[in-house]
Amino acid sequence: MSNRKLFTLTITVLLVLVVALESGATMLVRMDLNALARSAEIIARVRCIHTNTRWESGTVWTFDDFDVLEVFKGSASQLLRVRLPGGRVEHTDVRIEGVPEFASGEETILFVERTSAGDYGITSWAQGTFRVRRQPSGDALLTQDTSHIAVFDPRTRQFTTTGARNLPLSEFREQLAEALVSTDGASPRR
Repeated sequence: MSNRKLFTLTITVLLVLVVALESGATMLVRMDLNALARSAEIIARVRCIHTNTRWESGTVWTFDDFDVLEVFKGSASQLLRVRLPGGRVEHTDVRIEGVPEFASGEETILFVERTSAGDYGITSWAQGTFRVRRQPSGDALLTQDTSHIAVFDPRTRQFTTTGARNLPLSEFREQLAEALVSTDGASPRR
């Protein structure tokens, strides 16, 4: 990506964030699979094993621990900890639209990147979260968390509801493999 395109993208994202903060709402800028794959340091199929919420530096944070089942991009240890804003601590309940919540035992595919705190966050929150639902046959279907959230598309300048719904895991693997090759020219992991 050229410096000019990166600068333009950064300014666009900052402007969207300022508007969202002023309006008190969460606004996500639409990211397709290529953009998610490019931004994420790690892409993995995981199972939630533990959730912990606590105050840190005056903010409520939720820390989700995941058992790593399969890695599509990057390098991950067997345990992946993800930090997300919000959660419930004692009598304080902070919910932020677009921030996914996980239940113990739940299987998902996550696109994650390093945070300024040195741990991991989910790339574009709900957009980088794909829930895995197992069929009685054992086949897995994926549904992206944004499949029901209106996301701002800067190209069309409109809010649209997009995201994968009931996508077979095998088809997702193919689409992700293509996205990984187109973003860095490397062969994806199998």
